[in-house]
Amino acid sequence: MIAKFKQSWRLFKASVTVIRQHPKLLWFPVLTTVLTVFIALFFLSAMAIPMVLHQTGYHLNQIQHWSALMRYYFPQHPGAERHFPWRSLCLPVIYLVSMFLATFFNVAFYSEIIAAFGGREVSLRRGLRTACSRLPSILAWSLLAGLVGWLIRAIEERLPLAARIVAGLIGLAWSIAAVFAIPVIIQEQATRNPIKILQKSAITLKRTWGESLIGYIGISAGNLVIRACLMLPVLLVCVLALHFKSGWLLIIAVLIMMLGVLFTAYVCRVAGDAYRCALYIYATEGVVPEPYSQDLLDMAWIVNKPSGEQ
Repeated sequence: MIAKFKQSWRLFKASVTVIRQHPKLLWFPVLTTVLTVFIALFFLSAMAIPMVLHQTGYHLNQIQHWSALMRYYFPQHPGAERHFPWRSLCLPVIYLVSMFLATFFNVAFYSEIIAAFGGREVSLRRGLRTACSRLPSILAWSLLAGLVGWLIRAIEERLPLAARIVAGLIGLAWSIAAVFAIPVIIQEQATRNPIKILQKSAITLKRTWGESLIGYIGISAGNLVIRACLMLPVLLVCVLALHFKSGWLLIIAVLIMMLGVLFTAYVCRVAGDAYRCALYIYATEGVVPEPYSQDLLDMAWIVNKPSGEQ
């Protein structure tokens, strides 16, 4: 077990090395998050503007207008008719749009991780072009993932405890089986059927099951170690602040700790994404992506060949 954790720590360091060699990878999720929020706000405003402009007999700058809108769309009287337009479609549309955007930008991001493994510079524009070229696959996968997520949530909210437990297990199995779905969309452009995407993801996972779990444990352990290293000096500063009764010093120490925890969590998330792409490349192509070594991969990732291969 100790040897396994040593290997997983080496995997963590190799994944962080990918980020150090290609620091633009850290900016990629930030930029895609900003674009996602912007697009989501655009859709929300497009649906909200007709509601806000509903005629109430008052001007927009009068509080009576907003009070009338609240009474119109959300009446408090029992049995009163609700005039909320698109009420039955609003949440499903927002959910599917967010699922599509998350998949789209993950494809763009993962494609650039794979490009970095190929020795190319990370490029936001190229990543977005790659995602645009996979639009049919992204749309199909988003619809399937959104439908599965909606069904699981509906079961958890409306059925008894036993059914909610089963739904939770189904959700866990879905998340595990779909772990390589994004790399499949990137690497196999011809595969547009979401069921086949899920099948290929599950097959890849089956070939690397135990090893992939050890790697993610290593990344989580690395995250905890870095957090502990950050917290020790911060706790020391907190003790000094309490001793000298310095409120500002205490606030600064807590802020530094919070920023450090958020940053390390973000770096470990990107490292986990890099690990996932490296594992997929090695499992499907047998190629050792740098900075991982053949020795490390042979120890940690024993890839089972498909039946018929020698």
